[in-house]
Amino acid sequence: MMFCRHCGANLLGDAMFCVKCGTRSAVASDDLREPSPTAMPHSVRTLSLGRMSSAQLIKLLTSLDEQFARIDAIENGIRSAYELMRRNKTKYDIGLTCLLLSGLIGAGALLYGIVCEPWNHQAPVSALIACAVGIIPMLVGLNQLRVFKHNVENVIPALYPAITTDKRTIANIRKHMRPALLLLPASCRNGKANAYILQMLICGRADDFNTAASLWEEYDHRRRLEQLERDKVQETRKQTMVLAISALAQVSQAFEAKRQTRALQDLRNDLNIRH
Repeated sequence: MMFCRHCGANLLGDAMFCVKCGTRSAVASDDLREPSPTAMPHSVRTLSLGRMSSAQLIKLLTSLDEQFARIDAIENGIRSAYELMRRNKTKYDIGLTCLLLSGLIGAGALLYGIVCEPWNHQAPVSALIACAVGIIPMLVGLNQLRVFKHNVENVIPALYPAITTDKRTIANIRKHMRPALLLLPASCRNGKANAYILQMLICGRADDFNTAASLWEEYDHRRRLEQLERDKVQETRKQTMVLAISALAQVSQAFEAKRQTRALQDLRNDLNIRH
């Protein structure tokens, strides 16, 4: 039994790469005798992958797919943490706005009751009702500020070290993935490409890496063209809406000009009749 010299995972006797971290095995280093991946041209890197069997490619790409999925999960957690911080700032703004609104309602009701009381005996009752209504935004604002204070004191302080740890974990994962990723063409060094190529190998639509990579590039090109067409359609719709609004505004201006012209003509006719 062989072991990976980088992470210590078990390796098959003819394994060229570690299925856990992607590090090239001693067998691959002795057989291929190729330069460092950073110095290898695109054709040589593709050729080395072309020498691998379908099973070996599936093992390698499965390991990369698991690491990409792990990175996505961690990044989703980081985005959720930032979203919680943003929502907490929104709670603070809502709380202050509600308290300000409650204060304005209370001040307006008090002023109304004082000014109108001598000649309107129902003014104090109306002022009390307005103050009672103003209590509602005050309670909402106090609750929002309470939640904001709780998050600031208990939740958010724990998020910053967690985010830092998650970013460090992502950097370490990418560092371990780098030796295997450098063997791939630049267009295939992402999670979507890796998952697509792996699926093509598993379902049998491709028997080697070059075929699977070509299928991915065709799919990615077609997907980009479709997105470009959707963007063009969306932009055309926006321009159509703008033109329609502009046309309506011009029609409205034309009717208004016609109405003013008719009013002036009627005024002239009246003046002529009077004279």
